[in-house]
Amino acid sequence: MLIIYSLIAVLVFSIFGVLVLNNYKSKQIKNEEIRLFQTANIVADTYKGNMEDIIFARIMVKSYGKQANARILVVDANKKVLIDNYNSYIGKTLDNDEIKSSLKGKSKSGLYNIEQKNVLQLSVPITMNTGLETKVIGAVLISASMESIYSDIENLKKDILKISSFALTISIVLTAIATNSITKPLRNLSYGVKRIASGDLGYKVNKGSRDEIGQLVDSFNNMSHRLYSIEKNRKDFINSISHELKTPLTSIRALIESLSIGNNDLETYDEYLMDIYEETKRMEDLVNYLMGSLKLEDIILDINKEDIGQIIDETVKLMEPYAEKNNVKLQLNNEVKGIVVKCDKNRVKEVLINLIDNSIKYKDEKKNYHFISIIGRNNGDNITLIIEDNGLGIKKEDLTNLFERGFRVLEGHVPNDKSIAGYGIGLALVKNIIDKHGWSISAKSTISQGSTFTITIPV
Repeated sequence: MLIIYSLIAVLVFSIFGVLVLNNYKSKQIKNEEIRLFQTANIVADTYKGNMEDIIFARIMVKSYGKQANARILVVDANKKVLIDNYNSYIGKTLDNDEIKSSLKGKSKSGLYNIEQKNVLQLSVPITMNTGLETKVIGAVLISASMESIYSDIENLKKDILKISSFALTISIVLTAIATNSITKPLRNLSYGVKRIASGDLGYKVNKGSRDEIGQLVDSFNNMSHRLYSIEKNRKDFINSISHELKTPLTSIRALIESLSIGNNDLETYDEYLMDIYEETKRMEDLVNYLMGSLKLEDIILDINKEDIGQIIDETVKLMEPYAEKNNVKLQLNNEVKGIVVKCDKNRVKEVLINLIDNSIKYKDEKKNYHFISIIGRNNGDNITLIIEDNGLGIKKEDLTNLFERGFRVLEGHVPNDKSIAGYGIGLALVKNIIDKHGWSISAKSTISQGSTFTITIPV
């Protein structure tokens, strides 16, 4: 990248130098041309005014030539040199393009390289007004060396080269510093990607700035953390499933081994076979949970207009026996009876059952009274369904991962150190159903005080 930037800098400085030099050269030559044309016109007027006194005219031309630092010749209509401030061409005939053009009434100029020297040559016509017409009676030819101008241009070229070299050096240094500041975090990101690709999930790149690169680093670190969490949940999920599968398989094997030893009566066979049946049913339930987890994103809703208050009543009625069995009191405050919303009735029930079931499972055994409050509240522009309990609660740092697949609250240290059966997909399923309805769900919780889940339904 530094090479590319350096080449760009060289190209820019080169173009800039060429443009400056060409502009300066053109301007200097143009100025010199204007000056010599002015001198040539003065000489033409002087000659016309002193045609009868050729000696005086020669003296004046010589003076003008000295002032202009140029060679001045005056030729007649036959191209014969009448005046030469150097006196070497007097009487000779000249037939160059400038004289030809001037004798036709048009001024002309041209740059030539004569004996390896740059020369500007121009001519103007000498005209005489006879009263009836304007007649060309001769021409003034001026030749001037451009060596001083070209020398100035060469010196300017050297100065520009020095300045450009210095500026180029500075720009390369600054570019190297800037490039390093930009590419260093990119190199770190590239290294981080390699680390993640090699399996080091959760690897973090140090953030060096708050600009767009810094934001990219933040995004990378968030992605890395997310991948780590997903991988951890995946491993925990597999471990949980493996453990749950191992238990019924062990039981079935033990039962079969018991049946294969000795002579057992029919009643014993029936009892053992019933136990084997229960264990296989347990395995079937586990597989159904597993398939449900794998197909969370494939949930298809059957949307209809439903009475949300009736759904709440039916769900609470369904869960009351289970709650009473676990010594948990369900408190219902349903203010949304008769309010119709578009939803999948069975899926909404599934959400409420999951949330109430979790509150029952995670009750605080140290407390004498356990309750779950189910509230349906009409706020005008929306409906809120609130499930509040006085259970174990959830750690603040775990709330952000609460709805992730495979996350289980009791994986860490919590009061009572309870062991709860489950596969960590319940709240992920809840979140998925809520999102597909276009609703929202949030959770608040305090350890040893309880949890509150709030579902917001726009109406």
